[in-house]
Amino acid sequence: MKIQLNSQTLAWEPCKVIALSTHLEKPSPFYFGYDIHNQFLLELKKYSFDQIFFFTEPHLLDLYGKELYEQISAEFPCNLELVPPGEKCKSFTILEETCENLIAKGISKKSILLAFGGGTVGNLVGLASGMIYRGIRFVEIPTSMTGQTDSTLSNKQAINGKTGKNHFGLYHAPLFIWVDTKYLKTEPAFSRRSGIIEGIKNGFISDAIFLDYLEEALNPDVKFTDEELYKLAYNIIVSKLEILKQDPSEKGYGIILEYGHTFGHGIEWLEKGKISHGEAISFGMKIAAELSKKIGLISQEDVEKHYYLIEEKLGFKNPLPETITTEGLMEAMIADNKKTGEDLRFVLLDKLGKCYNPEGDFLVTVDHDLVKKVVEKFIFNNKQFFHVNGSKFH
Repeated sequence: MKIQLNSQTLAWEPCKVIALSTHLEKPSPFYFGYDIHNQFLLELKKYSFDQIFFFTEPHLLDLYGKELYEQISAEFPCNLELVPPGEKCKSFTILEETCENLIAKGISKKSILLAFGGGTVGNLVGLASGMIYRGIRFVEIPTSMTGQTDSTLSNKQAINGKTGKNHFGLYHAPLFIWVDTKYLKTEPAFSRRSGIIEGIKNGFISDAIFLDYLEEALNPDVKFTDEELYKLAYNIIVSKLEILKQDPSEKGYGIILEYGHTFGHGIEWLEKGKISHGEAISFGMKIAAELSKKIGLISQEDVEKHYYLIEEKLGFKNPLPETITTEGLMEAMIADNKKTGEDLRFVLLDKLGKCYNPEGDFLVTVDHDLVKKVVEKFIFNNKQFFHVNGSKFH
């Protein structure tokens, strides 16, 4: 299915709310716009509730959250709840503290949790809301490029375990999702890249034409005007929704969204938060491309397209961390793949814009030794390029 690009046809209309659907089995209304925070209460008032618990990180409260929190608390009982930044909040310790704290403060099945922040805040709040009293309502207000264009477009809520990412969770749909691209204005470059990388992934797995759009739209400094950022976010959202339309459950065709993630999750887990999810996935996609080429699916030119878009156009040019070893990454991936009870299986490309599907479920079983050789070569080449050149150019 080809993605209909909207960069030219989407009008730049600040303060206008655009309504979309996530197309999932339990779809959530998805509201998109720029500078639309003043209209949030109008949507919230459509629902009845006894109190709201407003979750966010301290720095996000200072940037944008305080204004919205004060608007809500001026009209409704609203409790402010601060959580640790980043992956630190995706643990059993924080989840338990969160749930017990909410019970102590008198949360009921009539209450609403509100997640104001990036994907990690959304995961914690989404999982807590799915567990308390077997499920209460929550609202997502993502403030990062990843949250706005990727993580909120599924109902997956999870925390990390001792041996890997997102090992413990459930599917729980938000009441609605409120996306205001004004919140992206102050997002750090590394975080912005982490969201855009998922958009590049959507092009590789489902529509090569979208890659051409991104090649024109992106720059390595990831600096955009408010209008450019608005249109870029919208087009990345549309690129994922087109995939979800074909498989709302993400259990069949939708598994292609995991391209690069088996490698990426392993790298991210081994680094224990020292690199972002997006940067880990940027490495994972390049390794997945190398593996696709190794088994004769795509060309060297297709592989180089990965490096060009990720490194030169998006600016993800940092070397693979020195601590990543072939043995360590193989062990981490085996732990990650235990979620399916299968051997090492990967989403791989048949060509740019299409995934390989020899086994009927868009996952490809690959021999351990072959995977190990590809990983080993990637790590060696990465170190060689950076030690000699200081940067890697394709």
